[in-house]
Amino acid sequence: MLIVTNNPMVKENDSCGKEILFIEGTYSDILKECRDLIHKGYELLSHPLYSSVKPNETPYRTIILKDSAAADNNSIILIEEAINTSTKFQNDKMTPNWTKRVLEDFQVIDYDIFNNTIQRIQY
Repeated sequence: MLIVTNNPMVKENDSCGKEILFIEGTYSDILKECRDLIHKGYELLSHPLYSSVKPNETPYRTIILKDSAAADNNSIILIEEAINTSTKFQNDKMTPNWTKRVLEDFQVIDYDIFNNTIQRIQY
């Protein structure tokens, strides 16, 4: 299993023992990195647009992948649609320059969703 994230809280507090690929980048950078990994044979285990927080509202995203024998068509479709959706939202309204406090709140939201997802995957 591979965790791709730009959320410092996931990087610092992850206790699931899985490999973490930390990207110093944007929400869109995470989606594009996952797309590249999927084309190399990884498969999505979490939806790239989970939660009700829009792609132009939060700067953080954590996506869970697994190594697969070949590129997974469903994962390719999902990640391409997620990139298109994210681009559409960013074109409509860019992610605001949030205060540190708000950024920390978004980190907590992403981390909580990640933790709940990883628990469901493992059981």
